[in-house]
Amino acid sequence: MRRSLRRSRRGFSTIIAEVMMVLIVIIMSAIVFIWVTPTFQSNTGQDNSGAAYAEKFSTIWGNFATFAPSIPETVYTCTALSYANIPSGMCPLSNPIVTCTTSITSPTTANILVPVNGVCLITASVGNVFASAGSNVTVAGATINGLIGNYSASVTLRNVQVVTWIGLTNVQTVNISGSSLNTSGITNVCVDLCNSALYEGGRGIFTFVNNTVTGQVESEVSHQATVTGNTISGRLEVESADFGQITNNKIGMLDLDQNGILVVSGNTIYGNFSETPGIGVLYGTNRWCATGNNVFVSGSHNEQLCIGNIEIDIANTGSIPVNLVAVYVSNNPVAGPIAWKLLSGGPAHNSLPITIPVGQSVNVTMQWTPPQTSFAMPWTGLYFVFVSSHINFVDGYLYFGHNPALTITSQSRPENRICPPCY
Repeated sequence: MRRSLRRSRRGFSTIIAEVMMVLIVIIMSAIVFIWVTPTFQSNTGQDNSGAAYAEKFSTIWGNFATFAPSIPETVYTCTALSYANIPSGMCPLSNPIVTCTTSITSPTTANILVPVNGVCLITASVGNVFASAGSNVTVAGATINGLIGNYSASVTLRNVQVVTWIGLTNVQTVNISGSSLNTSGITNVCVDLCNSALYEGGRGIFTFVNNTVTGQVESEVSHQATVTGNTISGRLEVESADFGQITNNKIGMLDLDQNGILVVSGNTIYGNFSETPGIGVLYGTNRWCATGNNVFVSGSHNEQLCIGNIEIDIANTGSIPVNLVAVYVSNNPVAGPIAWKLLSGGPAHNSLPITIPVGQSVNVTMQWTPPQTSFAMPWTGLYFVFVSSHINFVDGYLYFGHNPALTITSQSRPENRICPPCY
């Protein structure tokens, strides 16, 4: 009897255990269902028909400012600039002359000669400075009368007061920041137009940041010309640069011509340069140009000649048509014109949505509006996002200097981010 009761209890315990396991499975399934359902719905934009999963599209090609060389321009040496009325005693240097082989730390009215391949640090007020071929000169926290760089390796000015004029010819690296170029009322230095405060020419790197200039600044034939955060009372000319970036400046007049790649953004242009009355911005022939977020106080501005197009090809790889309803570049909605056309032919369109039939591809051409903030050059990548009506998206980077600029293709996937900013 006792053995039979024990067997009954054991059987009953087994039944209870099995029932509990079934209940646990049911409860876990309910929890998973409750958690998955809203997630699924949010990722498909409340599309319960399965269309979001049938929709597939991918990038296949892209182009962005690829291979746009600048147009050559004559570069003048200081000896060839006698016609320009450059201040006397600068080229050649007049006596008294002190040769700097290491540093100048005590004030002197003498002119400073940095010899061929020499290195000199100047931290005290001096007369004119002449940087010879291959030399490296740095001026920091001092006042100088003027400066000539002649085939120098580098010229660096940090927090410097320049009394008259700067002339830089074929200097490999120029970096001028936080400085003041005054010209002392000398308006008859006329390298191009008059009232010149700085002339820089040569296939080097020109960086001009957070300076105050009375007069005009001229940069020609640079490999990279970065001009950011300056106040320039006269004209700023950037001509024949491979890459030109002009951002967040306050300028009397802006003159841009014969550049390869040019980005102009966040500037205030007053249009009050006496040498070019009535003109705020003058765009010439630039191979690839993008502009935006500029303020024009007065004067004409022909920014319609500054067009920065990017192109992207997208293929429909799914089983239903694709409608692309939003486009973002640099994490911002595309503000400029957008045009698209099927690669198989047919009419061109100039508005959203971009409709791609099954098995076909489309070419999309957009104008890029650069952001107000400065960014490194050459650009490492231009980020883009296309979003469909079923809340799928495809993104990628266009890389400058690559042909094609889209080096890695990507496949669409569910959108689970907030756009903008599309991070």
